[in-house]
This record gives sequence, C-alpha cells and structure tokens, in this order.
Amino acid sequence: MRIPPYSWPVGKACAVAVQVLFDDGLDAVFKAPDLVNRSKSFSVWEYGAKRGVERLADTLQEMQVPATWFVPGVVAEKHESLLRNVAGRGHELAARGWAFERYDSLPAQQALERLKRSVAALADLTGTEPRGFRLPAGNWPAGFDGLLLRAGFEWSATLSGDDRPYFHRSGLVEIPVHLELEDRPYFQFNFNPPFPKGLSRLPSYDSVLRNWKAEFDAYRKYGLCFVLQIRPEMIGTPGRIFILRELLAYVRSFDDVWIARSSEIADWHRSHAQAVEDGHPIEVYRSYRRENGLHD
Repeated sequence: MRIPPYSWPVGKACAVAVQVLFDDGLDAVFKAPDLVNRSKSFSVWEYGAKRGVERLADTLQEMQVPATWFVPGVVAEKHESLLRNVAGRGHELAARGWAFERYDSLPAQQALERLKRSVAALADLTGTEPRGFRLPAGNWPAGFDGLLLRAGFEWSATLSGDDRPYFHRSGLVEIPVHLELEDRPYFQFNFNPPFPKGLSRLPSYDSVLRNWKAEFDAYRKYGLCFVLQIRPEMIGTPGRIFILRELLAYVRSFDDVWIARSSEIADWHRSHAQAVEDGHPIEVYRSYRRENGLHD
C-alpha cells in the first residue's frame, strides 16, 4: 500500500522538532531507587541542572532553534528560576507528569489529579498552561488520550507507531518519537555499579552525529517529522554539545526544512491533516485490545 505524502507548510519538505527532557534525575531514580544514596553515581544526573540546562539553552539560542522542554511538576517547582529563563528564550514548556509516576498503575481519578497538578506547576512558571505531554514511565493506559484531553492537553509525544503526526480516536494529536533519535541510548553510562546494565561502552561522537544526519536525510527525503530528544545531563557536556551544534547547522543549511515547536506541529496537523488511515499502528493496537476483551 502506497503511503500518501504528508503536506507541510508551503515550500517545506519536512518538519524538525527539538524536544528536551529535563527530569533532573527522576528518570534514573525511577529505575534504581537507591541511586539517591549513591552520590557519585547520582551526580551524573545533577549535572543537568548545574551546567547542562544553561549550555543547552545557549546553544539553541545560538542556532536560533526553538525547542519544547518536557518537565515534571516537581522539577518545575525545584528549578523555578532556571526554567523561567528557558521559557524567556522562546521555548515552550510541556508536561512530564507530576513526579515521574506510572500512569498505567494509577486509578483514573488519581491520574487526572496528578496531570492537573503538573499543569498548574508549569502554568505558575510561564502564565500559560502547557499544551503537550510525554508519558514519564510505564505503558500507555487504555483511554489515556481522553484523560489527557480532560486535563487540558492537546498533543502527546510518547508513542512510536509512525514517523509523522497522527490523531488518537479522541482527537488528541500524537507526535511520534523514536529511540534512535534520543541521546540517552548513546550516552547514559555509569561504570561501577553498571547503570543501566548492558551498556558497557560510550560511542564515538562522530558516529552519533553521522547516525542523526543519516536519519534527518531520510526524514527530509520522505517528508516526515524528525523529532530529536535530548537531555541536559547527556548532550549538555562540553564535548557532546558540539554534536547538537553540528547537527542543527546541517539541518539549517536546507531552506526547505520547517523547524518548529511541538505545539506548532500539532496545530498544523490539527488544521491540515486527515484522519488515521486503515492499518495505522494505533488502529492495529485498538483491534488487538478489542479482540482480547480489553477496554479501548
């Protein structure tokens, strides 16, 4: 089956979104709760707030690239001035839950309360409620897209079932993300004890840059939505930040690329795109749930 081309703004071949995940170590503690008692290891994640955020914000400003920063509510309260500075540079803040909870293990009402609490924390910072959300941990619960709409969200960047935006049945827009365009699989590493287990070597920076350029070239060729996900504690070191600078310089060398905040991409999709086509991964997932007697 031929996939119909996706239509971007006039003269643009593809879209590029930069998304920053600023969890301030909550993601690591979620996987290894005792990490907070291992100061040497945990300092890797503390680096993000101490140095990485500012270096990353400076680089994005230098390259004239607006980004979307996903922030848990407790992190927004902890780093209020730091994030006000980020928002003041033209970036948008999006939600990442309240305290990195698993929404697939929470009752719906409790999940909704956590979502609204995260909205309030970010709105207190910027005066504007966040429009986007990324699931912090766990699986996508049944009916979660409807819950996000009830909390005031308009789009999500959580699932990986496509490489261009699509609608959930509820009308929530999904901006798909992919692991090969994240920095963490390349750079998250702790020697002793090994964390995460199984990652024993850091890659060469040139190879990471080559990978991301190759992905971008393909996304541009096929008219897709290239979503780069980066973390201040990972990409924000002195040596690694050059990868981001070089990649963005390469992206900006093409005048047919639309670099946009994630909310702008969601707005474009909502006003121009068609409904989800038959056979789309989200529909396959729904069919599986129905066939197995699960709620949609």
